[in-house]
Amino acid sequence: MPVKAKRAPFFEHVAEFRKRLTVCVIAILVATIACYQKVLHIFILDLVMRPVNPYLPNHNAVYVVNPFEAMTFRFQVAFYAGLVLVSPLLIYEIFAFFLPALKNRERKWLVPTVAAAIGLFLGGVAFAYFVILGPAFKWLTAQAVGAVKLLPYASSYFSGIALLLIGFGVSFELPLVVFYLIGFGILKYRRARESWRYVYVILFIVAAIATPDWSPWPMLGLSGALIALYEISLFVTKIIFRKRVWEQEIDALEDFELSTDLDVDDPEYQKKHEKLQKRAERARKKLASLPEKPEEPDEDDEDDDDDEDEEDD
Repeated sequence: MPVKAKRAPFFEHVAEFRKRLTVCVIAILVATIACYQKVLHIFILDLVMRPVNPYLPNHNAVYVVNPFEAMTFRFQVAFYAGLVLVSPLLIYEIFAFFLPALKNRERKWLVPTVAAAIGLFLGGVAFAYFVILGPAFKWLTAQAVGAVKLLPYASSYFSGIALLLIGFGVSFELPLVVFYLIGFGILKYRRARESWRYVYVILFIVAAIATPDWSPWPMLGLSGALIALYEISLFVTKIIFRKRVWEQEIDALEDFELSTDLDVDDPEYQKKHEKLQKRAERARKKLASLPEKPEEPDEDDEDDDDDEDEEDD
């Protein structure tokens, strides 16, 4: 479906949304029906359960209570698998719907953003699948001691694994969120860098929410991964948006001098002022060393000016 950069009335937006939603629903339905077939169902179930099979009793079998549940469980597996198969198409349709609202200089970030989002999600799923699932289920199944016997319930096991994989995949989008928060100026780099203690606590809470249970392995594994991703995202952001970061250092000094009413003889004031002054001076030198690049005109801005001229006429 082609994507055109143009203005459209409200009802045209609604029609466009309906078209893309229809494509997504049909794609999910077709993929679910395909994955419901016996051969694919057995393959998918074996692939998903493989990391936890060593910790299941009775020859790696999972159970359903009645025949109606068997059909529901098979459909559940098919739906999740179909959703994963068509996820690239779903991501494309979502971004394609919003693409006409972006300016030319913003559209150049679309392909890298989609690629990074898919890569981070798959990275989170792979990390959970290969690193977390085995130790997590080993610890969980070991809690059934004494008279308590483990009866692997198919739906509970599969939904728990699926939620764990999805939770890790979504949580791994953190670098993209931090990148654009700083890139759009919503969050300042220095504030994000100096508030690491609070951020780490928040990431522990997010990890506790994203994992389907309170077992230590998933929560600690996700917390450690999120902290590492947060630090990496700050490092990458500082490199890509270095000019903006340096400008923020200069603005921080000016804002502090204008907004602070403390006495200049106050040692705390002097200490913070000196710290900000050194950062600002370093930032000025780095900005001065950058080659000047002429700003490219945005075609969308020119179109806006032409429309305004036509309205004036």
